[in-house]
Amino acid sequence: MSETKPVVVVAETPRLRIREKRIEDAPAEYAWRRDPEVARYDATPPLILSYREYVQQFERDLRFSNPARHAYAIETVEGEHIGALMYYNADHVSGTAEYGISIGPAESRGAGLGTEATIAFLRFAWKSLPLRRIYLHTLEWNERARRSFERAGFQQTKVVLRRNERYLYMEARREWWLLWDSEGRFAEYAGAAPQAREATNPEG
Repeated sequence: MSETKPVVVVAETPRLRIREKRIEDAPAEYAWRRDPEVARYDATPPLILSYREYVQQFERDLRFSNPARHAYAIETVEGEHIGALMYYNADHVSGTAEYGISIGPAESRGAGLGTEATIAFLRFAWKSLPLRRIYLHTLEWNERARRSFERAGFQQTKVVLRRNERYLYMEARREWWLLWDSEGRFAEYAGAAPQAREATNPEG
């Protein structure tokens, strides 16, 4: 049986923590990825792997690092696991990476938590990762996601076609994002952790 690892928090806001994933996150994330509604917002089919296969894959991802991608868990300050975010397709020469986020429980959506988590992650990324530009693709019809990313400092630059779906290509650049932050644009989301730290495990 896998040992429970310390909870390593990389950023936090008044309501949320962004932390390293643990094997204990697998059951909730498996359920979310099998949920047709969550899959619809991610423009992916619901997961069809068995739970055993998923856990094996999840554990491999935790064990073996990949410089081109890294996933984090999102939890409330009370310790409830509510989602995940990640960067991937990272090119550390050009300093670019793609961003993705998913909020699992239906009751946690529509409350600004995705915006809050994205801002917390960007503050962490600009300080701790060799990235100068972070971009994403969000479904054109998903107005709520577009507004959330705009509030978090992303700007739309074009529309692209992927798998017969229209996506908005949006990006954030380190220099002007940090300028906006210094001017107070994201002040209500202040409180990002200055560096990775261990948090008390609320379950242990």
